[in-house]
Amino acid sequence: MARILVVDDEPDLRETIRRVLTRFGHQVEAVANGAEALRAFEAAPAELVITDLMMPGIDGLAVTARVRELDPLVPVVLITAFATVETAVSALRSGAWDYLAKPFAPDALRVVVDRALGHRALGAENRRLRAALTGPPLVGGSPAMVALAEALARIAPTDLGVLVTGESGTGKEVVARSVHAMSRRASRVFVPVDCGAIPASLVESELFGHEKGAFTGADGERKGLVEEAEGGTFFLDEIGDLHATAQTRLLRLLQEGEFRRVGSTRLRKADIRVVSATHRDLDKMVADGTFRQDLYHRLNVVRLHLPPLRERVGDILPLARHLIGRFRAEAGRAPLDLGASLEDRLLGHTWPGNVRELSNVSRYIAGLCPGPVAREEDLPAGFGPRVGAPVPGPSPRGSVDIAVPYAEAKRRWLEPFDEAYFTAVLRAHAGNVSAAARAADIDRKTIQRFLRRGDDE
Repeated sequence: MARILVVDDEPDLRETIRRVLTRFGHQVEAVANGAEALRAFEAAPAELVITDLMMPGIDGLAVTARVRELDPLVPVVLITAFATVETAVSALRSGAWDYLAKPFAPDALRVVVDRALGHRALGAENRRLRAALTGPPLVGGSPAMVALAEALARIAPTDLGVLVTGESGTGKEVVARSVHAMSRRASRVFVPVDCGAIPASLVESELFGHEKGAFTGADGERKGLVEEAEGGTFFLDEIGDLHATAQTRLLRLLQEGEFRRVGSTRLRKADIRVVSATHRDLDKMVADGTFRQDLYHRLNVVRLHLPPLRERVGDILPLARHLIGRFRAEAGRAPLDLGASLEDRLLGHTWPGNVRELSNVSRYIAGLCPGPVAREEDLPAGFGPRVGAPVPGPSPRGSVDIAVPYAEAKRRWLEPFDEAYFTAVLRAHAGNVSAAARAADIDRKTIQRFLRRGDDE
């Protein structure tokens, strides 16, 4: 059941909507104009607002703008008697989530309301996830990050094993911590282990502990990391680097929920949730025989993949703003705005170090920029190629193939330049064809032809 605010100056329609939504189980407050609506919303925020577009005084667009200002997560559905494409575009541009054209059937109203409330629930869950994280991977609205947030909401409350994959620097440990923070084990300990940092000779003792006298130097008994994680979450980072002997011991732990300390015959029970992560291709390692297949299947119950930052360009600026804002706040300094020149440079960079690299760059800007606007001059020295710098292409001093007709030789000469130029200008403008065309001072159809050519090859 949701609390819904209905705004319409037509008493009959207002009452009809109220009755329909009440029948569907919602708590509905219906008011006659925009001023009443805003007073009601400010006094007791609703989870959804349905408002007429055309009303005297404060109209539906003004209601939408104020509601979005008070709480961006609350969806607004506009009701209009003029259902045209222009009306729809105007409504959505104003910040409305959807619109309904008069007259509408109760079932149509229910579908729109259900979808809007589902959208709000997802947004609220994303907000909660971000609050639980110690880092920034879920900041941004790319499809990959939305899908990850949805998966976390389903998976975290269970005790299923999770394998997090992705390149170095994408934020795999932060995702693991969010799994823990959203689970029933959140009040217990989170124990991270870097499998690649433990010497092969010590890995079993580190993980499972040892008894006194188990080996030279074992002067007393010692708990392993598995016991330290009792009741909580055991995070095995870079699981692909785990030594073969330890893989066998870990498999028993996952299969039976029990283990032995080194030098002991006593079986001990373990109540832990195992989350693992790797930048390696475990499927290939299994095929090569360097990683146990049975262990792989035990770890890979649920897989969460973090794509590299270069594949979610739309998240770069939200991440940068989030990180710079956080670092400035931690230092007690005023917020910074990002200038257009800086944004262009950030968007044009390929980010080989992923979110970790962006975090370091953001920390540098936050620490050294005098403010109030960060520009490209505030970037670290040697940061990436400058947007608008010459792009690689055919050298005018290069050789020309005269063994083919003129037209073919010209095509072979120009194609590499087109490829380099259009790729660079599209990357600099986050894939936005119109923006790239404006920057290049060409018709957008020229870029579209280039893109179609790539699809046809």
